[in-house]
Amino acid sequence: MPEAVAPTAVASGSTNAKLAAATTTTTFTEVGPVEIPDLDSFPPTGTPIHPKLASWDFYRSLHSPQRIVAPMVDQSELPWRILSRRYGSDLVYTPMINAKLFVDDASRKKKVKYQEVNFNKEFGEEGAALLSSEGEGCSADSDRPLFVQFCSNDPSTLLKAAQVVEDRCDAVDLNLGCPQHIARRGHYGSYLMEDWPLIFALINNLHLNLKIPVTAKMRVYESTEKTVAYARLLERAGAQIITVHGRTRAMKGHFTGLADWAKIRAVKQAVGVPVFANGNVLYPGDFDKALAGTGADGVMSAEGNLYNPAIFARTIERGPMFPHAPELPFPSITAMANEYLDIVASLRTPTQSSAIKAHLFRLCRPALEVHKELREHLGKSRFDGAAKGEGRVAMYRAFVAELEQRLEADRKSGKWDERPETMLPGSVSYLTQGEGVYVPHWLAQPYFRPPLVPGEEGGKAKEAKSRAEQMTSVEDVQTKGEEKVVAEEKMRRARSESVETNQAGKKVKLDE
Repeated sequence: MPEAVAPTAVASGSTNAKLAAATTTTTFTEVGPVEIPDLDSFPPTGTPIHPKLASWDFYRSLHSPQRIVAPMVDQSELPWRILSRRYGSDLVYTPMINAKLFVDDASRKKKVKYQEVNFNKEFGEEGAALLSSEGEGCSADSDRPLFVQFCSNDPSTLLKAAQVVEDRCDAVDLNLGCPQHIARRGHYGSYLMEDWPLIFALINNLHLNLKIPVTAKMRVYESTEKTVAYARLLERAGAQIITVHGRTRAMKGHFTGLADWAKIRAVKQAVGVPVFANGNVLYPGDFDKALAGTGADGVMSAEGNLYNPAIFARTIERGPMFPHAPELPFPSITAMANEYLDIVASLRTPTQSSAIKAHLFRLCRPALEVHKELREHLGKSRFDGAAKGEGRVAMYRAFVAELEQRLEADRKSGKWDERPETMLPGSVSYLTQGEGVYVPHWLAQPYFRPPLVPGEEGGKAKEAKSRAEQMTSVEDVQTKGEEKVVAEEKMRRARSESVETNQAGKKVKLDE
């Protein structure tokens, strides 16, 4: 694989340069069809049975969104979407949803229903144009515009799942980017990159039969030519917006490396539909760099948003939320955590404890590097589904209050007024002109993966890590939770087989 390069010259202190400095060039085997299929060998796009906006008309109907929050499993849930919109995001995706589980009859009969957990329609808040909860700097919240993302390998199942939500969102997105082994076993996400006819069928079936547009999120190939041909296939199939994650399928975990903006620019120049760029956006200033470097119509952030939900904020003024602005455009960890919990408490839709906990571990990461003893406190906190309002988040609120007491003492001590000799793990921050900028641990900030440790098999962390420490390590956030999806499916099958076995046993006894 050729070394990933930033498409524009950047200062040594920028996010791209920093990522590049930590990137080791690794050669991977190319994926996808050996020969690029002729685009004309695929069927024509066809005419949808329902009238709907397409391409640029659709994009403009959403007020031409440029600041986009990525689909993140167990992370881009309703409260986080609301929080992200309050701080500048124009468009937010739901977490990736497994289409098969979403429409599975057995799943809907369970006590904890997969469909309601992943897109709750009972309370009418997900996908609502207007929500009653109010927040700082806004008169009312909304869950629009909203794209619902599914993974699937079966066109009819995908359509059935999409039809459940088509009246509660603006578009349905197909996940073609998940690089994890769980996606390989399930044959979805980036592991469809070898099967262009199936990808065409998945998108085209939605395009022809849904009431709303279909979009797609892809990864790049090592070959720019194949990447461009792939994007043109998605367009021909009916994708009205294409998001390009500028990394290959092999670029994950410690091999994540630098997203290739040049490939994104090549796609943008080759297709006629709007293009969103994904990759290398960790600082507020990276938004403008990504737009200029890729020529894309919008910029998507995943990890950058998780560690700083105000990454897309247009106006930042000094105050309780931004105590060091404008010099340091990073929000207070505890102020942001409390605002997130305010939203969780105000909604009727329950929020999964796993989502709340993951958000707080990431948001509070730099502070927990100093006050590690509080990790256990957060790890034991739970969302109380039996309570109402503030009672639901009481345990998390207590953790944030305790953390704020520690951070207030840190701020008054003077110890952290200057850059420490040894920077906290993952917190080396550079903003502009190559100058190292010290960001105190009470401010939300990006995280940088540590380099591979020589001698560690596969570069994986040792099994001796505590569970709380594991939650602070960064994985590919766009696929985090995939193990949970498959575990649920295995559990469903096991229960089904158990029922069949019991029924068969009863029948044998009756026959005897």
